[in-house]
Amino acid sequence: MNKKPAFIRKFFPGRRLFSFLICVVIAAFLWLINALNRTYTRTLAIPVKFTHYPIDKHINNRLPNYIMADVKASGAKLMMLLMKKSLNEITVDVSDVIQLRAKSNKAAVSTLSMIGNLSKLLNTDVELMKVKPDSIHFTFGKTYSKKVYVKPRVQVNYENGDGIYRNIKTSPQFITISSDSITLAKIDTLFTEKIVLNDLNKNIEQAASIELPEEIDDLVVLSHEKVLLKINLDEYVQKSVMIPVEVSNPPAGMIIKTFPSAVQVTISAPYNLYDSLVPALFNVTADFNSPEKSSGKLKVKATSKNPEVRITKCNPEKVEYILRKK
Repeated sequence: MNKKPAFIRKFFPGRRLFSFLICVVIAAFLWLINALNRTYTRTLAIPVKFTHYPIDKHINNRLPNYIMADVKASGAKLMMLLMKKSLNEITVDVSDVIQLRAKSNKAAVSTLSMIGNLSKLLNTDVELMKVKPDSIHFTFGKTYSKKVYVKPRVQVNYENGDGIYRNIKTSPQFITISSDSITLAKIDTLFTEKIVLNDLNKNIEQAASIELPEEIDDLVVLSHEKVLLKINLDEYVQKSVMIPVEVSNPPAGMIIKTFPSAVQVTISAPYNLYDSLVPALFNVTADFNSPEKSSGKLKVKATSKNPEVRITKCNPEKVEYILRKK
């Protein structure tokens, strides 16, 4: 009687195991078909978007971001809904709500009336069982406005960063925000979204969204949702200017004269500012009461009235002095 070699028996164990696996696959398929045909109840989070906020009225209460809907449908239809990245949102026109409220400062809108035909909204035949909340309430109050500064959040990685000056201008630099007086009192600056620019080697313009803190996101109306960032690159240049030394805190009834009377200040600034680098833009001071005063010399300190200009060196760093009576 011929026998199969051992390696054949190892990798092809026989018809029984093969038949068993076929039965398992068929059983799993039949179970899946049966499960998909059954009816289930599931809670769906349907996003809500509010539009056309009134300019002269403020909504004092917090509005929901989602409506929770209990729906009944077959397993197959629910599976198709869950496979979607996001559900279609419900849009609520706030100006229509204001017309409904007449002279009252409060109004409520039925959630069911906003949803309408849920099957049409979801593009799937489902039965709506319950929604939460059953109504969306609006409490209107007086709106106040003020201008706030918009600060850009930009990280620039240069292709070659040696001697590169970066200047970022925001347009508009200030925007108008509207809300209740308590919320406005908490805001003096808004920030843009963070933007990272890699290998930057030229001037660019880019739009950036304004980000609101989560706790006030639905309590504030912005005059601009985005601002334009103008990012200019320029090379730094160096220049030296002679600046007279001014001595502060002299002894009473005394005059201090320094030697030399002026020092050479080396500055670094963007190329486009080169022609404006005049002595009047800088101050060089020496404090007579400074603890750094030693051996008959005063340490000098140079400052610039333009924050875009860097002071790189003073020569000399210390000056001699003499005291005279007035």
